[in-house]
Amino acid sequence: MSIHLPALPRGIVSSRPALRRGAAALAVLAAVGLHIWLQWSYLFAQADFAWSSFRNYFPGDQLSYMSMVTNAADGRLADVEPFTNTGTNTYPHLYYNVIGTVARLVGLNPLQAWSIGGFLVQAVLIAAIATAIYLVSRRWWLPVLAPVPFVLGTFANAISAGGWYTNMASHAVLWGPFGVFYTLNGETVALSLGASGILVALVTFLRVRRRGASVAFYALAAALVGLTANVQTYGFLASAYLALFAVAAFVLCSRLLLPRRRAVLVAVSLALIVLVFAVGPTIASTLGPLATLAFGAVPALPALVVLVLRFRLGALLPLLALAATASPQIIATMLGIVSKDPFLSYRVASSVDLGVDGRGILGAGAVLLPLLGILLAGIHRRNALWVSFPLAAIAAWALTSTNDIWGANQEPYRFWLDTFCLVSFVTVPVATMVAVSYLARRRRAVATATGPATAATAPAGPARRSVVSVVAALVVVAVCVVAAGVSAIDFHTFRNLAGLHTFIDYNTPRYQAIGQLGLEVPKTGAGLINPDACIDVEGLKIVSDGAPVATFNEGMAWPTDYAEVRAVNHDRKNGFQIASDAAAADVKWVITDSSCTPFDWGTYYADELSFVDSRSYPTATGDATVTLWAFTP
Repeated sequence: MSIHLPALPRGIVSSRPALRRGAAALAVLAAVGLHIWLQWSYLFAQADFAWSSFRNYFPGDQLSYMSMVTNAADGRLADVEPFTNTGTNTYPHLYYNVIGTVARLVGLNPLQAWSIGGFLVQAVLIAAIATAIYLVSRRWWLPVLAPVPFVLGTFANAISAGGWYTNMASHAVLWGPFGVFYTLNGETVALSLGASGILVALVTFLRVRRRGASVAFYALAAALVGLTANVQTYGFLASAYLALFAVAAFVLCSRLLLPRRRAVLVAVSLALIVLVFAVGPTIASTLGPLATLAFGAVPALPALVVLVLRFRLGALLPLLALAATASPQIIATMLGIVSKDPFLSYRVASSVDLGVDGRGILGAGAVLLPLLGILLAGIHRRNALWVSFPLAAIAAWALTSTNDIWGANQEPYRFWLDTFCLVSFVTVPVATMVAVSYLARRRRAVATATGPATAATAPAGPARRSVVSVVAALVVVAVCVVAAGVSAIDFHTFRNLAGLHTFIDYNTPRYQAIGQLGLEVPKTGAGLINPDACIDVEGLKIVSDGAPVATFNEGMAWPTDYAEVRAVNHDRKNGFQIASDAAAADVKWVITDSSCTPFDWGTYYADELSFVDSRSYPTATGDATVTLWAFTP
C-alpha cells in the first residue's frame, strides 16, 4: 500500500527542485547545529571542558565500558573481562572496539575517542531524523524539528517536585532521551542505529517505488536494527520489538488481507499477547529470561508469516539481514548459556524491583499524545500507516516495559527508557507528515493513502467538513506542543544543574604518574595490579593503556578468578591495604600513593613487597610519590 503526500504549493523554493533540496540540506545542518547548541553548548562553555575529560555522570558503568575502549586502543580485541584481561566477555562491545581501534589508528587518546564518537553519533542521528522529516513531509524547513525528541521529558518536574527524573523502585528511573544520551555509551549508539534503521524503512515505504530498490533498502534497514545486538542488548531488543511490531501492525491494518482473514489474524495476534502474559513466567522458569524476551515478540509472528508468504524473498530478505547482523552476539550469548557461564547465570537472575508503575503512562505523555493524534488521523483518513505505527509503538512500549510481569524480568525501566527514545525519534517525522497533510489547502487536505488528489478526483462535500478537520488538526497540534513544552521543563532543569555536569580529569600530574607506572606492567599473563585504597582503580586502567587491574563490573563480565578478585575489590574499598585473597586473585603488583597512605609501605610490608619504580607529582603541600611494588607473598 503506497502513500502519496500532497504536492508543495508553488513558490520560489518549492517550484525549483534543486533549490528546494539545497534549502532542505541547510535545514538539516541547522537541525544538527541546534541540537549541538541545546545538548553540548553548556558543556563547551565550562572552563574545565576537554574532549579527553570524562563525564562524571553515573560513572561506574561508563568507566567499565571505557575499559574496553582502552584495551582496543592498545590493540587488544580479545573477548576477555576488560579490567583483569582474563575470563570471557559476552557483553556486546562492537562499538567500544571500533572507537578504540580508531583511536589507535589515528593517534587519539581513548578518552577523546569516547567523546568525539558520542558527538558524531548524535550528529548523524539528528541528520537522519531531519532527512526523514523532509523526505516524508516535502517541506524544506521542517527538518529543524529533528532535535525535538531530545528535549522531551517525563513530567518529572511536576511528579517529583522540581526534579528532572522520576524514581521508581530500587534504582529504576524515568527520564527523557536527553538523560539517556548524555552518557555517550553503547546504548546511545544502539538506539541511534535502531532508529536510523526504522527511519530508512519508513522513507523507503513512502518514497521508493522500484521493487528491487525497496527490497535493498528494507534489507539495509533491517541490518541496522540487527547490528545493534552487537552494540547493546536492550537497545537491540527495543529496536527489534518496535520494528517487528510496526511491520506486523501494518499487515493487520492494510488491505493485504481480505476482511475476514484480517479479523482472524487480529484475533490470533491479540490472543498471543494474552498468551505471553499467561505462559511467559513458565517459559522463564524453564528456559530462562533471555528466551522469554524472545517469546515476548511472538504476537508479531502471524502477520510476519503472512507477509513472507505474500512477498516471499522481498519480505524474507530483510528478516534474514536482521538475523545475520545480529547473529554474532546472539550465538556468543547462546554458547555462553549452554556452557553455563557463571556470569550469564548471575546476570539473567539479578534484575529485581526494576519495574515501571502507573507513572510510566503519565511520563510517556509527551509522546503518547502525538501517537494518539496520529491514530485518530489514520482512522479518519483510513490510512494504514497512520493507524499501524501508533498501535505498534504503544504495544511494543507497553509489552517491553512490563516484562517483569510476564516473566522475563530484565530491567523493565530500561526498556521503557529505550523505547521512549526510539518512538519519539520516529514519531516526529510521522507526525509532521500527518500535520502537513491536514494543514495544507483544502484541495490537498483531501488526499488519501490511495493516491494524490486532483481537481478531477477530489471528493466533493461541504466545505465545512474540510474546515472542521483542519481546526481539529490545529487543536491536536496545539495540545501536543503544549504537552511537549511542559515536559521540556525536565530538560531545562537538567541542563541548568551545574553540579550534575562535572568532569573527571585524567590528565593531572597525579594520574600521569600513576599511568607511567602502570605501563611498566605487562598487559596479560603477568598478574594483576591492586592499587591502594585511595587510587581510583578504574582511572588506573584508563591511564595505563589497559594494564590488568584487580576489579571488575559484576553486571558486565567476570574474570577467571572472579570470587577472589571480588574479595580483593571488597577489601580495597573497605580500606584494607593488602587483601587477604590477593595471592589467590593473581595480584602480583601493588601501586601506592604517599599523599594518602598513613604508613611506609616498604617497611610495613617488607616481606611481601619489593620496590620496582616510583614517580613524583606536585601537591599543595609538596611533592608526593606514587610507587610500583612487586607483590611476592
